[in-house]
Amino acid sequence: MEISVRLANPPVELVAKYTKKEREFFSNYANFVLKLVSKSEVQLLLRGLIEQEQIHSDNLIDLRVMIFPARPLTGRAPTRSLHGSYNHDASQISIYPEKFPGTWIRSGGFELFTIPAGELSSEARRVVREIQLSSLSTLVHEVLHIKFSGSRLSRYSEEAIVRRLEKEHVQDWVQKLESLLVS
Repeated sequence: MEISVRLANPPVELVAKYTKKEREFFSNYANFVLKLVSKSEVQLLLRGLIEQEQIHSDNLIDLRVMIFPARPLTGRAPTRSLHGSYNHDASQISIYPEKFPGTWIRSGGFELFTIPAGELSSEARRVVREIQLSSLSTLVHEVLHIKFSGSRLSRYSEEAIVRRLEKEHVQDWVQKLESLLVS
């Protein structure tokens, strides 16, 4: 199974909804995540996950790193949003950024990815690490959905199994990738 990684191209009308500082922040965020998931260490663990879980797909998997957060999920609290998705028909995984308040971004958050990690405040380092862990966890989660794409499991059963497997694999990934993660 092969996975191609790319930055998504957002629609013009979506870009227009954000201020310049918000666009800059989310663009830098997406590029940061793209670099993380493209690192050879992450790709090696990804291949190991695919092999260990015996995940197969006849199609090239298109991994899109989205620039802007997804809209809130229908029927969910506004604070709950989509972090990733897998579209079986398109063989496409999408990883979305976490939501951040516009006021936080405009008051300095937009600089988060322009400052070297060693010069970040402890709070900023915590936020960057959270972004890294969320992105890796979402990647593992969505790749695991590929494993069950042809199964007859209910959505709820599949999700429970994927979450359990995700937790196991992400713990292992964090240990192996500690040198790449901001702490």
